[in-house]
Amino acid sequence: MLCDNCGENEANVRYTQIINGVKKEMRLCEKCSKELGIGGLDFNMPINLSSFLGDFFEDEKEFLPSFGVPEKLICSNCGMTYDDFVNTGKFGCENCYEVFSDRIDKIIKNIHGGNRHIGRGILQDNKQKTENINTNIKGKIVEEKQQNTKLNELKESLKEAIKEERYEDAAKLRDEIKKLEK
Repeated sequence: MLCDNCGENEANVRYTQIINGVKKEMRLCEKCSKELGIGGLDFNMPINLSSFLGDFFEDEKEFLPSFGVPEKLICSNCGMTYDDFVNTGKFGCENCYEVFSDRIDKIIKNIHGGNRHIGRGILQDNKQKTENINTNIKGKIVEEKQQNTKLNELKESLKEAIKEERYEDAAKLRDEIKKLEK
């Protein structure tokens, strides 16, 4: 397949860009990819997160037009600028999140599809499991109380049957008591 840019060389780089849900794909030769600043990735080198973020924001006008604002944002707490964040990939303090929130929210939405963490439903699942366990325990307690009540009634009936010399009834009551005790 030939390069989409020059149409002369064999395409060996595939570039995909998704902005606001619109997907663009380009197949480029090595020369065109380097000229466009896309090629030249060496996967044998360790990745430095701060330089990666710096490179990500470097072409901010093309990818994220809202970042091309010339206004310099500075954190009033630690003095960090937005450019410092772009170059290091780290905030200076907790106040930086608030100061740079307008710009950061847009990035997070583009990367993750949303800017608020809502969890994975683990807490709801655990709550439901706990409720089920509690319901089972309560049910077993009620069942045990009922069995104990019935067992006590049978033992009283057994004493009366023996006292009145109704031995057949006493034998039946004894067998029922044994079943319940197991």
